Amino acid sequence: MSDTEIDTLPCPKCEGASMHPVTVGEITVHRCKECSGIWLDEGQRLKLQKDKHAVEEIDIGSHEVGHEHDSITGGNCPRCNQPLRHIHDKAQKQIGFEVCRACRGSFFDAGELTDLTHFSLSERIRALLSRD
Repeated sequence: MSDTEIDTLPCPKCEGASMHPVTVGEITVHRCKECSGIWLDEGQRLKLQKDKHAVEEIDIGSHEVGHEHDSITGGNCPRCNQPLRHIHDKAQKQIGFEVCRACRGSFFDAGELTDLTHFSLSERIRALLSRD
């Protein structure tokens, strides 16, 4: 088995497709060759949200494809094979993504990570006013 095969992960949304490592700076994530969805290990989301440039290099997929794939829920974690759970960001409720309760990794459809990073002033105000 080659190093490339060892470094790939199965895409939780594209049956039979694999996600390959993509490194920007000091962060390595996995991106699906088919849908451009992105797998982030625990803690990587917070690091990436602070670096819009890195997100732009990583999240290169079509927003349209990402929107189509957002309706695909279920699937298993590419790291530990546990069921993924579809959740919505607390501050930006229009953004839904998958998380693994076991390893705490996250899967974002194409465009979702970019949307999450570009938190506008109006979205910030709305989030403050709608706190549960």
